[in-house]
Amino acid sequence: MGRLRYFLLAACLGVLMSCGKDAGKDEARYYVRYTGETSTLHIVETTYTVATDTGIDTYKTTGSRSDYSVTIGPVKKGFKASIACMCDETESYYIKSQRVTIEVSKDGEPFAQKASGTDMASYVID
Repeated sequence: MGRLRYFLLAACLGVLMSCGKDAGKDEARYYVRYTGETSTLHIVETTYTVATDTGIDTYKTTGSRSDYSVTIGPVKKGFKASIACMCDETESYYIKSQRVTIEVSKDGEPFAQKASGTDMASYVID
């Protein structure tokens, strides 16, 4: 009977210890920072479109210089981050420079650049 008690006690402790390990593990939390910069020769309207955890957000600015930055989150693994920038001017030679970037932070770590482009970029958090 003594061995059975020790076996049951060891089994219960093993179950309790394994439950404690899993309970402390939370799913990773990711934050996405989108940035955009546009410089044009003339005053134009610039529209930034970004993916969020609740859908699509847009931001419009008017001027010859447009800077945009927004941080969203937390989002989960598998989230598809995307940013697009469009100027209302149809003549591309009016645009002096244009750049968008996506940066990701995991669990409070520093942001790291994951994607960039001239007018659009996307990245899937894996």
